[in-house]
Amino acid sequence: MTAKKGTLARLLVDEFDFSADTAGFGVAVTMAEQDSTTLQATALTFEPILPSMQIDHDGYVSSAGSAGDMEQELKAVLGVAGSYVAALLGTDVVGCPAYVLDGTYGAQLNFSSPAAGLLTINGNWGKGRGAHRGYRIFSGAISATGNQAAIDLGSAGSDGGEAYLFVQSITGSASSAQIKAQSSATEGGTYADEATLTFSAVGSFKALMTGTVNRWLRLNTASMGGATAFTVVLIVCVKGVTE
Repeated sequence: MTAKKGTLARLLVDEFDFSADTAGFGVAVTMAEQDSTTLQATALTFEPILPSMQIDHDGYVSSAGSAGDMEQELKAVLGVAGSYVAALLGTDVVGCPAYVLDGTYGAQLNFSSPAAGLLTINGNWGKGRGAHRGYRIFSGAISATGNQAAIDLGSAGSDGGEAYLFVQSITGSASSAQIKAQSSATEGGTYADEATLTFSAVGSFKALMTGTVNRWLRLNTASMGGATAFTVVLIVCVKGVTE
């Protein structure tokens, strides 16, 4: 059977999943170079220095610009730093790669009307902010405390990383709900807390991880905060392993 190609990619901006309004997006990861040629060099030499990432975003204006619409939300973050933007690649399943722009802003917003009744939108997210590669550890609805299935990263990391939580909806009222990223050396082993993300409203959240992060990662819901359910996406980026 032929391996499944990458389809059903998603683009997340804070609490919003813009996949239904998105025609396509591009992720460009670049590495700047510095001329390091010496007086005795026989040819030009360059050294890689600072990496950067940019996400280009194409889609459609679909309604009158109410909250949650792509046009409204992209305009709201134009030039305003603080958004977490995640491009989820591969098939639409947990374990797929995810590229996250950390605390970025909308850098450009363009509109076009290529045909009657069709209004398109194009923008890009500012490069030069923190850029991380990780894996989607969990995606879906949660209605009780407890653990979700673990994802195998293949190896452990020794220098921490970042955990990003995209809270897309909350049923009821949440007050200091807590979701943790936990790791273990084996799938059925003892899991340790690596990051705790606390929230009371929809949005995107980040927590740093330090030290050793083992190869098996899972989501643990420590507290519902009074809510009866919420829908979240958890992405974990481990230095030296996923990024």
